[in-house]
Amino acid sequence: MPHGGRVIGSVATADAASTAVCRSCGAPSPPLVLDLGPVPASDQFPPVDAPEPDPAWPLTLHACKECGLVQLGPGRGAHPEPQAAVDSVTALEHAAASVAAVVRDERLVTGQTVIELDSAHGASWLPRFVEAGLVEVGPDGRADLVVDVHHLMHEEDIDAVIAGHAARLADGGRLVCEFFHLLPLVRDTLVDTIRHGHFVYLSLLAAGPLFERNGMTITRAAMVDVYGGSLRVTAARTADAPVVDKTVQEIRSEERAAGLDRLDSLEALGERGSRVAQDFRTHLEGLAQQGRRVAGYGAPSKAAVLLALSRVDQTLLPYTVDLSPAKDGCRVPGAGVPIHSVQHLLADRPDDVVILTWDIADEVVAQLQRMSVDTGWAPRLHVPLPVARELSLAD
Repeated sequence: MPHGGRVIGSVATADAASTAVCRSCGAPSPPLVLDLGPVPASDQFPPVDAPEPDPAWPLTLHACKECGLVQLGPGRGAHPEPQAAVDSVTALEHAAASVAAVVRDERLVTGQTVIELDSAHGASWLPRFVEAGLVEVGPDGRADLVVDVHHLMHEEDIDAVIAGHAARLADGGRLVCEFFHLLPLVRDTLVDTIRHGHFVYLSLLAAGPLFERNGMTITRAAMVDVYGGSLRVTAARTADAPVVDKTVQEIRSEERAAGLDRLDSLEALGERGSRVAQDFRTHLEGLAQQGRRVAGYGAPSKAAVLLALSRVDQTLLPYTVDLSPAKDGCRVPGAGVPIHSVQHLLADRPDDVVILTWDIADEVVAQLQRMSVDTGWAPRLHVPLPVARELSLAD
């Protein structure tokens, strides 16, 4: 079955292809640091009987020498991400905890106004802010608090997005943004997080110049575990002379220690990613040789990337299941792996389950334990990332 998955990890050379200009500062030709080859668009799940092969586009990362922004290269433009996912318990709990932290740290009070721009990554924070006494304002207005929940990275012109956020701030207002953090992506080799539609992968080091260019100063930062590792930053107008919390310098120091300001550290991600992909395929091949029946759990956007890079199709992973009714009867793009309801998994009772939604593995395990009580079904569970591990429902 045709799908992406050539050997990954091609690093830049003097004449390697590069994207035209940096998506943040506009510097010419940010160097290529990672080439994942042709990968399907993981934000679209075609019906299982739709014509194949699914289209694939080059998936490359580039790093700007001027501002440090890590970004996708050319290959596929913006495409609306379907609202097909079901909010996980993990995402809902994260929304509640995030709002509580922002209200506390920014000393927000009843009657202040809020604008939220959220992506399809789940669990809007807005209802919690309203419960806390804030008043919702439309995106074309101005507010005391502007919140960007994983929206920023879905826009090709990130500089224009930050400029728009700055214009939405009322006098003395605060901007809070959460996005995938480059640090855990590189440190933990979260290669399946890289995909079409995520145009930038921000570090705090790269975010500083971006915000400063638009008249804002980052005043607070917090690393959070959601989606494998994200960063929540708060910013205020530089003209207001805001106080900068020590967390900003602490995280920047940690990023420098991890080499996020060096091209060689980013280039090494490709070699490690190749090993992750091969290890995943080897694991499934071993199960097949043992005659064990295997299924997947989850059909997140990251699944298409992991399966493509691992060269896995339905011969090694016959199907996966997902809580979203909208994905039932579809397939993982590129790999052709059918997606069924969770009830199908319980009826089929495979020997092994691969948790493709590895970022909420604990939640998945708890759910399967509840659903399998008194059934005698206790499959082995495999979590491929960030460190491959085996679990059992019997534990």
